Amino acid sequence: QILVYEFMPNGTLAQHLQRARGRPAVPWTVRLRVAAETAKAIAYLQSEVHPPIYHRDIKSSNILLDHEYNSKVADFGLSRMGMTSVDSSHISTAPQGTPGYVDPQYHQNFHLSDKSDVYSFDVVLVEIITAMKAVDFSRGPSEVNLAQLAVENVILLCSKSHTNVVL
Repeated sequence: QILVYEFMPNGTLAQHLQRARGRPAVPWTVRLRVAAETAKAIAYLQSEVHPPIYHRDIKSSNILLDHEYNSKVADFGLSRMGMTSVDSSHISTAPQGTPGYVDPQYHQNFHLSDKSDVYSFDVVLVEIITAMKAVDFSRGPSEVNLAQLAVENVILLCSKSHTNVVL
């Protein structure tokens, strides 16, 4: 067996955000376009395909960039087909995915849904904004997980500005 991918000359979003292999920083306009294109791809998989497809491994290293920095979501090795029944809100399955991107609700209760990919995409958005890795053991113990760090900082900022936030 052989697996053939389309050649993506600009590598992955992760490589650009982390400036791996001497790659230049991606300008904000490109970051925003990549975020929008990736969101559209996830929405297509969940809303336009029947049954819906849950990727289960949305992360910056699975977002490939072509020669014009157009994004393509790759690596569907962990993907699962969703339920077609209106009554079903999730699939019960063992959690899989990359640490730092896996939806805590999915990890805790084994309920895979469209919300699981949305959570992973939210982590990618925080990566796009901060250019920080989703999991980085070189950060302090309370800052290893980027999603948790982001939530804590939003709560801290809102408490300082006396703004109520519902997460």
